[in-house]
Amino acid sequence: QGQLVSFSWRMKTENYSEETIERYTRDLETLLKRGAILENQQSVKETIARQNWSNGTKQTVTNAVKLYWKHNGIEATLPKYKSEAKIPFIPTEAELDQLISGCKHRLATFLQVLKETAARYGEAYELKWTDYNTENRTLSITPEKGSAPRCPRISTKLQAMLNTVPRTSNRIF
Repeated sequence: QGQLVSFSWRMKTENYSEETIERYTRDLETLLKRGAILENQQSVKETIARQNWSNGTKQTVTNAVKLYWKHNGIEATLPKYKSEAKIPFIPTEAELDQLISGCKHRLATFLQVLKETAARYGEAYELKWTDYNTENRTLSITPEKGSAPRCPRISTKLQAMLNTVPRTSNRIF
């Protein structure tokens, strides 16, 4: 457990995103719970092979293990897994509107922001009141994961929803 904390801290100091740190740490903890000895290449290979995971999940777990080994000076190789491309489920606009209308106000407003701006969850979550321009009806989106900053116009519906959200902090959500 101490080595996982050390690994997580090292990832933090190397500027990995919080989501990546959490995912890789969780993946390594899962391997440990399922009997893998992280310092033993064969043990890790066998544990991953026994799992009923998709190839995409196996690849993510092997990426976590490889980085763990790199940080601990272990030279070893793991099989490569190639994830299968699948057509994602894309709900209709009517289905999105039904979902939004069925939520409580703050969550509904958050979902409406996602729908209208195509912002990532983290981008919308970090929105501040200073990013909201009531005069021009725009939201200034600060990018994450290498996307570009943008300032999309929002509908009057979303503007009305935002105007009723209580301003209890400097962040909207």
